[in-house]
Amino acid sequence: MQNIHFIGIGGVGMNGLAQLAACSGYLVSGSDRGYDSESATFQALENLGIQIFPQDGSGITADIKQVVFSTAIESDNPDIQQSKRLGIPQFHRAEFLKQLIGNDQLIAIAGTAGKTTTTGLLGWIFECLGQDPTVYNGAAVLNWKNKSSLGNIRKGKSNLWIIEADESDQSLLNFHPTHSIITNISKDHYELDELNRMFDQFESQTSGATIRGHKIEPASVPSKMIGKHNHENTQCAAALCSALGMDMERVCDAISHFKGIERRLEITGKVDGITVIDDYAHNPAKIAAALSAVEDTVERVHAFWRPHGFTPLFQCQNDLIRTFKQARPKSLFILPVYYAGGTVDKKTTSADFVAKLNSAGVPAMLVPDYIALKYELEHCAVATDAILGMGARDPELPLFSKKLVVEWKRN
Repeated sequence: MQNIHFIGIGGVGMNGLAQLAACSGYLVSGSDRGYDSESATFQALENLGIQIFPQDGSGITADIKQVVFSTAIESDNPDIQQSKRLGIPQFHRAEFLKQLIGNDQLIAIAGTAGKTTTTGLLGWIFECLGQDPTVYNGAAVLNWKNKSSLGNIRKGKSNLWIIEADESDQSLLNFHPTHSIITNISKDHYELDELNRMFDQFESQTSGATIRGHKIEPASVPSKMIGKHNHENTQCAAALCSALGMDMERVCDAISHFKGIERRLEITGKVDGITVIDDYAHNPAKIAAALSAVEDTVERVHAFWRPHGFTPLFQCQNDLIRTFKQARPKSLFILPVYYAGGTVDKKTTSADFVAKLNSAGVPAMLVPDYIALKYELEHCAVATDAILGMGARDPELPLFSKKLVVEWKRN
C-alpha cells in the first residue's frame, strides 16, 4: 500500500483526489493551512481514514512515496521543501489523476464555464443508465451529497472515468480523452487567442467524439436547473450521449431527476419571502450568467461578490465593470479580495474596483466583512426579492449564505 500526501487537501480539487486515492487502496495523508476540525470537508476525509497534519512539513516522512500538489501551492511551502529534502517525488494534481486513470476510458469535460455542472450531470446520466463510472468533479452533485459523502466524486467499478479538466493552469493538456466536451470559451485566465489554441490542442488529443457547445443544434431537454447557461450545459451533455448512441429517452429521464450542483445557483433557503442563492461565479461570463438567470425569476436582485484573487480582478476589471453595468442588480456589494496567505502581487484592491464601478455609473458599495454585508442586506431586501452571493475559493461564502437564512435580522 503506497503512502500519498496531498498538500492543500481541503481544496475541492485536492479533496476529491484524496477521496479517490483512499477509495483506490492508497494510504492517504494531507495538510491544509485552513484546517478546521468542525468542517464537513475535513470530517469526511478523516472518516475515510485520512490523517491531516499542519502544513509545516511535519506530515512529510520517509515512508511517503508521492507528494501531490496544486498550482496554488508555492515553491517555498514547508511540505514541498521537506519532500525535496527527503527526495520524495512530487506530482501536480493533474499528473496524479492521470496516474489513477491509467489506461481506462476517459470522458473529459473542459471549457471556461459550465464544466463542473456538465461533468456532474454526465456522471449522473451514466450512473442512471447503469454504466457505473468513476467521476471526479469540481463541486458536489446534490444527488450524491449526504452526511457521509461530499458528493464531488463517485468511485465506480467500471473502466470508465468522467472528469472535469482545468484550463486555468493548462493541466487539461495532461489528458488524452476517449471523448470530450468543450462547453464554451471566454476570456478568463488567458486571452482568447491562447485559450483557443489550448482547447484546439485538447480536442486534437481526443481520440473519439468531441462536443463543442457553440456547434450543437438547440434541443428541448427537460431540466430542473434555471438559467440559459444551464440549459446550454444540459444540451452539451445530451449531445455527447446522443453521439455515443445512448437511449435518449432514458437520458432525458435521468436529466429530469438531476438536482444540480452545489454552489451553482443553489438555493440555500428562503426567509421573509426572500430567496437566498449561492453561486461560484467568479469571472465576467459566469457572473453575467448567474445574474441573468436569477433576474429572470424575480423583479429585484441584491447581489454580493467576493473577488477570488488580486490578479484575476486586475486582469478582468474592465469586463467585470461592463458585466455589472449591463446587469444592474438592485444592490451590489463587493467584499475584499479573498487572500488565503502566501506570496501574491496585490495589483489592485476591491476598494479600487468599487471606485471604478462608481465612476462608470454602477452604484456598488464596498463592505469590509460579512457582518457589514449582513447588515446591508437586511436593510435593502424585502419579500419577493432575491439575494445572490457569488465568488470562488473563500469557504466562508457558502456558509454565510446559509447563516443569512438562519440568522436573518438577528444580532
